[in-house]
Amino acid sequence: MKIRKPDYFDEFKCIASECEDTCCAGWGIVIDEESHKKYLSVDGTFGDELRSKIINEDEEKVFVLNGDRCSFLNENNLCDIYNNLGAESLCYTCRQYPRYLEEFGNTRETGISLSCPEAARIILRKSDKVEFELSENDEEITSYNDINPMLYINLMQCRKIIFDIMQNREIDLKIRCALVLTFINEVQEKIDSNNIQSIKLVKDKYLNKDFIKSTINDIEVYNGKTTEKYINIKEVLEVFRDLKHIKPNDILGLEDALRYFWQNEDDKDIYLDIHKKFDEYYKAKSYEFEQILVYFVFRYFMKAVFDYDALAKVKIALISYIMIKELCVVRYLENKEFTNTDMVDIAHTYSKDVEHLEENIETLEELFETNDVFSIEELLITLLN
Repeated sequence: MKIRKPDYFDEFKCIASECEDTCCAGWGIVIDEESHKKYLSVDGTFGDELRSKIINEDEEKVFVLNGDRCSFLNENNLCDIYNNLGAESLCYTCRQYPRYLEEFGNTRETGISLSCPEAARIILRKSDKVEFELSENDEEITSYNDINPMLYINLMQCRKIIFDIMQNREIDLKIRCALVLTFINEVQEKIDSNNIQSIKLVKDKYLNKDFIKSTINDIEVYNGKTTEKYINIKEVLEVFRDLKHIKPNDILGLEDALRYFWQNEDDKDIYLDIHKKFDEYYKAKSYEFEQILVYFVFRYFMKAVFDYDALAKVKIALISYIMIKELCVVRYLENKEFTNTDMVDIAHTYSKDVEHLEENIETLEELFETNDVFSIEELLITLLN
């Protein structure tokens, strides 16, 4: 089995009760079948308690929540299953989190989730470009995904081009985002027309420096559309407000954003001014937004090999970058400063609120098809202004 991981992967170590958040709250933890069988055989009082706090939900076994906390999370923010039965008795999700993995044929890709504060710190503090390490072990492959090998190879090559563009710091980040969007839009057209072999023509274009320069000139037509961008952001915030959330108290601060910038006629100028000030204020750490984009592309893009929707995966990355930045600007407005602690808090909270409910990703991908604010043209306007 080949293993691919980002170069910061091995830096992660859980800080347990020292963490400012807990991974055992705010979401229903699904119990894998093997762990559930083990729990059925646990003896004694704790075994009885363990089984009494497992319920069926959407045809899956999950731990009962006590408020928004797992029933086995004690007052010291430690796990009673771990304390009573040991680490080997944790269910798969609890053993792995914040690590995630996806398998494609003989390759396993693994990373750490932005939703964990400590993982977010590791991801965001990396000022260098992310490299991806490929190793190989002796693990036998018991089954292969039913994937199109030609599509898989092309998507892997496309992702490499995305990373090269996204991490090219000679180009402004917003232009890099626009280039990635136009690139994958062309790739998606080839996929939709069942002409996967011709993706090579698109890849060759975007590997050509002269073509990149020409495309940068072409997309300048979207600059200066600040009113359209202002309108688009309001729509995007409302879309996210209407998603499901892990807590009912607007932990992302979406209502604050709407209240600060979309109440009066003069709010547009205030909005544009505070964004300009934030960009200048946080210029030296703009690489953190690059790291967020690379994280989302690595985590989601190759899943297109299963549903043939590469464009939706890139839109997830771009819209997550847009949302996280908007929330950063709100925090900057409120505090008159913006710290690394603020960035970690916003990035991990966004990830936890949006990614931990898989139906949110599914809802967004559906809206990408039906809501004009997520069209290529409107996204280019939103990204470039």
